[in-house]
Amino acid sequence: MKLRQKLVLLSTLSKGLMAAVLLLGLPWLVQTLTLNHTDQALRKELRRVQVRITTTGMAEFLPGAMGNGHVHYDLLQDEYIELRPITEAATGRDTVRDTVATLPRQQYGVLVDFRVLRHQLRHNGRTYMLEIGKSIASIKDMYSLLRTLAGYALLFVMLSTLLLELGVIGYLLRPVDQIVARLRAVRGPGPPLPPLRTSTSDFQYLDDTIQQMLHTIRTVFEQEREFIANASHELLTPISILQNRFENMLQAGNLPEEAELQLVSSQKILQRLTATLRTLLLISRVENEQYARTEPVAMAELLDEALEELEDRLLDRGLTVHRHLAAAPVVPKGNRSLLFTLLYNLLSNAAKYNEPGGSISIRGEVHANSRYELRIHNTGPPIPAEQLPHVFQRFRRIHTGSTEGHGLGLALVSTIADFHGLSLQIQSGEEGTVVSLQWQQGLVA
Repeated sequence: MKLRQKLVLLSTLSKGLMAAVLLLGLPWLVQTLTLNHTDQALRKELRRVQVRITTTGMAEFLPGAMGNGHVHYDLLQDEYIELRPITEAATGRDTVRDTVATLPRQQYGVLVDFRVLRHQLRHNGRTYMLEIGKSIASIKDMYSLLRTLAGYALLFVMLSTLLLELGVIGYLLRPVDQIVARLRAVRGPGPPLPPLRTSTSDFQYLDDTIQQMLHTIRTVFEQEREFIANASHELLTPISILQNRFENMLQAGNLPEEAELQLVSSQKILQRLTATLRTLLLISRVENEQYARTEPVAMAELLDEALEELEDRLLDRGLTVHRHLAAAPVVPKGNRSLLFTLLYNLLSNAAKYNEPGGSISIRGEVHANSRYELRIHNTGPPIPAEQLPHVFQRFRRIHTGSTEGHGLGLALVSTIADFHGLSLQIQSGEEGTVVSLQWQQGLVA
């Protein structure tokens, strides 16, 4: 799982946990806040009643000469105000001046729960009990409304913060994508990469470390290339001298037959060694970009030339070649000799590792993204799956039953393909082996 996906998952889980905690505690929290709000509203109403009594007296609250008390309900009987006189004995029992409690009261002739504020006051030498109540049913309606609003608000906050975090995570991790893209673009020694543009010190440190690592790798590659080039070049001279000496010895005509056989065998070994050194030298020169890529190369013509050179081998093995190319594929900027070597090696391998009497299919097609794909398919035995990831490495021989080659042909093919920016892939199964080349095409009529 990618780091971005893990961070998104962590953020989502944390939001879900937070939402679960809030949803579990939301009823209690909203109920507590609602009751506190109701209690504060009752106290405000008490202050207004006290001001009213102070300015106008108790006549409107205690009508009649005896003052038996009077209950004032609102229109829906959700709220009421009651003022009644109490005895001195009751006053002694109730020492608390202000109390708020949930008590049963009459509403439309039925006992229902009210949130009641009780307050004692004295007026004209007498003690009164003032009650201000609000229906619990109306409070619960407010509580339900607040809970719904709180739930929607919580959902909105969670979604908005999650989307915001997704954007922030994507922005913060953008340097990681840039670093990965830069590393994928590295195909070997080349100029140093430009510094990464980021204000995050961790990514700056990572980029500096990668730059140092690439510098070390670049140095090692350059030393290896220089060594291979120098060694291959220097060894070719003494090998050439040895070959000339062996030829002179064979032309002498006074050697025993056994000595002649040994000389011929030594010559074959020197020839294989010469071919190996020349291939290594060619790979080194291609990697060091000592070849020009300035001309459009018609791949169909190179296929014709390669097949013509391989004609004797194809006939000897009884191989049939099927060819179908859509349009005329052209590599816009290439090196003709190197591309010929690439195709020749691919076709040579297709013939070498094919079954006698088998076939080679060469197909080319244009994809919708304006890329050309050339596929070379042979009907030989499959390459073992464990060898497929290594077939383009140097000195990695495939089909170990064969004694030909030194494992440099496909390595050279891969080097030339990288040099031209061609995508090279290989697949193998019971139906044979397919090597495909893809590039941004240039077409000629």
